[in-house]
This record gives sequence, C-alpha cells and structure tokens, in this order.
Amino acid sequence: MLRLKIAAVALGICIGAAAAPIDAAKKLYLDGQYEEALSSLQTLHKKSPRDGNTAYYLGATLYALERGKEAVAPLTVAEGRGVADASRLLAQIALDDYRPAEASAHIDKWEAAIRKNRKAAIPDALGEMQDRAMAMRNMMERVERIEIVDSLTVDAYEFFRHYRLSEGAGQLLSGDQAGVNDAEMVFQPQCGRELFWSAASDSAAAPVLMMADILDDGTVENPAEISLGFDADATAYPFLMPDGVTLYFAAKGPESLGGYDIFMTRRTDDGSFLQPQNVGMPYNSPANDYLLAIDEETGMGWWATDRSAPEGKVTIYEFIPSAMRVNVAPDAPDLASRAKADCIATTLEPGKDYDALRSRVAALARESDSTHDSGGPSFAIAMSDGSVLHSLSDFRTSDGRRAMENLLAIDEEIAAIEADLATLREKYSAGARNVATRIKGLENELDKARKRRAAAANKTVRLESRAR
Repeated sequence: MLRLKIAAVALGICIGAAAAPIDAAKKLYLDGQYEEALSSLQTLHKKSPRDGNTAYYLGATLYALERGKEAVAPLTVAEGRGVADASRLLAQIALDDYRPAEASAHIDKWEAAIRKNRKAAIPDALGEMQDRAMAMRNMMERVERIEIVDSLTVDAYEFFRHYRLSEGAGQLLSGDQAGVNDAEMVFQPQCGRELFWSAASDSAAAPVLMMADILDDGTVENPAEISLGFDADATAYPFLMPDGVTLYFAAKGPESLGGYDIFMTRRTDDGSFLQPQNVGMPYNSPANDYLLAIDEETGMGWWATDRSAPEGKVTIYEFIPSAMRVNVAPDAPDLASRAKADCIATTLEPGKDYDALRSRVAALARESDSTHDSGGPSFAIAMSDGSVLHSLSDFRTSDGRRAMENLLAIDEEIAAIEADLATLREKYSAGARNVATRIKGLENELDKARKRRAAAANKTVRLESRAR
C-alpha cells in the first residue's frame, strides 16, 4: 500500500511537472507574447505531437504571428482531438485564403465539438462566420474582371490624399479643410453644392453618413444623416459619382465579409437613397476595404484596402473601371487570385500601353491641382461664419494669410515625414531591422507635427474670422 501511495505521489509530481510548461506557454500566448510562447510550444508539441491542447496553442500562436500556413498542421491535430477553437481558427484561415467551402466544413466541426459539450452554448460568432462563408461563396461566383494598373502602399492616416482625381470628379478633403471638425474625410462633388462625410450623429455613437448643402457664399447648411435603410455597424468614406445619383461608401456589419466592405446605392428623384448593394470582389475582402472612387474624365478608379498591408498602412489599387460588369468565369484557375487582387500582372491585357494612361491621369491631376487661381497653393479651409477659403488671395487680412502660409508649410513638413516613414517601413518589412529606431523617431516627429498643424489651423481661422 505504501508503495502504491509513493507511486501515486510520484505520478502526480510528473503530471504537475508536465502541465507546468504548457500553462506557462499558454499564459505567454494569452498575454500576447507570441514569440516567447512559440519556442516552448514547439518543444512541447514535438514531445507530445498528439496532445490537442498543446497543438491548439501552437497553431493559435502561429496564426497570431501571421504564419497561417504553418498553423494548419497543429490546428488539424487539435481539431482531430475535439478542440472546438481549433476548428474555428481553421475556418478563419480558409476564409483568409478564399476557400469558403473548406471554411464551412470546419465551421460544421466547430459546431459539432461545441454540441458535444452539452453545457456550452453556441456562440453568435459561429453563425456570423457561417454567414461570411456563404457570402464569400456567392461573391466568388461573380468576381469582376478588372485591369489593375498600379498599387501603392501608404500610411492609413489620410490615405485619400493619394487619390489623383481630376477636377470633374470632385475633391477629397480632410475635415479641417472642409470645415467639418468631426470628420476624417469629406467629399465635395465638382458642382460644389454639397458635402458628404461620415461622423457620429446625435442618434448613433457609431459613424454614419452625413450630407449638407453649400450656399453661394460657401456657408454649410442643413447637415443631416443619410438614411440608407441599411443594417450596418458603421459607415464611412462616401464618394458621389458626377451623375449626382450613384453613391459609393464603406460599411461594416452583417452584410460585410470582414471589416469594412464597399457598397453602392443610388439617389432617387425625391432625394432618398435605395437599398445599398455590396459591390463584391475583388473590391471587398475579409479585411477592411475603403473608398471606391471612379473618375470618368480620366477613365480610372481607386479603392483602398488593408488586406495585405502592414499595420498602420493601406494599399491603394488603381484600376480601369468598365462601363458594363464582366465577371471572371467561376471555374477559372486564377479565380481566387483575381478575387484577392494579389497579382496585378495577371489582370493586365498583353500589349496594352498602360504607361500612356498613367501619364494622362497624372497630367489631369496636376491640372486639377492648379484650377482655383494663381493666388498660390489651393486648399479648402472653413471660417467660423461657414465660408470656405480656397487660396491665399481669398484672405482679407495679412495676419490670416501669414498664418495660412505657416499652415501650408507644416503640411509640407508632414508630407515629407510621411514619405520618409513609408520608405523606412518598406525597408523594415524587407528585413532591415536597423531602421526601427529611426522609424520610432519619425513617428514621434509626425505626432508633434500633426499637433502643431491643429494649433496652426485654429490660429488661421481665429485671425481671419475677425475680418468677417
């Protein structure tokens, strides 16, 4: 009996010793210390390759480190051992890779594993993922065939400044420029009679689409929420086509694949808007997709996405829109690639002169930049009386004009810092870790410059508004 007790105690010590490393590695994972957790989990998984708990946390850690392909093998082991969350992650990986049928199969296993534990409730996230898998399957049957001419990865902050619209397409302005203080981006059509933006309204904490009229003297009047009759958690980045009818915008909610998706609606004769429609792929993805803009004068379109961009960045795709939608064949071997927009070269037509098109777009964009007048740089800044100034010659006071010149100088400084940051971040992504300190320093400089800009903008408005 004594020997049995000693053996039991020894066994308990062994079990405790074996459990301790996985508990420590699990804590590192839950604390977000993925690199630190990885080495321990790899060692534990090698010792116990069929242990579902260890396999799951190894797979989850690899996925958190954006190594989804490597995560599949340990997660498959964990799924085979009945770990419900392993099926959830495998479903997400399949969705990330545009394999909706495979995602649905993992979701079914996820549900079965939960139901096996009779005390556990089916989470809402399971149904939401089922809906996304079904939506992706439907979208991949109608992937639009487009020609992507170029792409550019930029800072997410005010990314819309990199869209090269001609005068006829309207203007993409910051909230400060348009005099809408609570907006990140404001769109003003070429007619100059309306403004569109996104901001929290009185009736909702989440951003909603807003619009307002502009009077002849530049005063912004009658701001109001745009009623879409649309179930969305948030809406943003509006762009109205020159027809005054077709409105594109981004929204996240039940009808989105992941985060924000791009939608389209039309304005009726009475000013109301029809039920929005998801524009589908390749514009939308399981990530965030923003601001679809089409310039009919140049024959060019843009949209932005963070689907393959580093943190804090977005990729802007420049494409040639079609008058009539033509879809990729559902059985085409490059269907997934076209849906992801992961290879620009495969979207282009052999022998077509895209350089000439790029040059024409650049020329029209430069022409648009100089349309206001010769009174200096063009911009848009709202005064306290609601009027909007577009050039230095619009200022009535010398103090206000000098303050505006200082504000423009800060804008140039910010643009230079952002350009340097973009270059250094690309080097860092390519493996040059020695630039990390410089990146951090520039980020601090950028933060300070933006604060100085806000103060300079307030000073400009205060000085000039005294004469109005």
